[in-house]
Amino acid sequence: MKKRFVLLAALALPAILAPAAAFAQQPPPRPGPNEYHGGPPPDRPPHDMPPPEWRKGDRIGPEYRDRQYVIDDWRQYHLSPPPRGHHWVGVSGQYYLVRNSNWAVERIGP
Repeated sequence: MKKRFVLLAALALPAILAPAAAFAQQPPPRPGPNEYHGGPPPDRPPHDMPPPEWRKGDRIGPEYRDRQYVIDDWRQYHLSPPPRGHHWVGVSGQYYLVRNSNWAVERIGP
């Protein structure tokens, strides 16, 4: 009788533990497009943060050096063509002409 119980327990144990092991190996759910674990994504300003107000000579922070802020079609925004070595950056309706090399503000547009 004891052997039969040990054999039955040995056969039943994997069936009981297999679902728990499978559950434990599941990866965590992926965050949605606007969700991030532990706050905003790296190098992005929080949504409730007021927009920056840079002056000539200030450097654009790394959180605003993303392609979403760079203005390629400056005509659409009624901006002058950027001189060689410069580009326009738009943040919260304000436009800044910055140097490509160091992201320093040269002019506030338009």
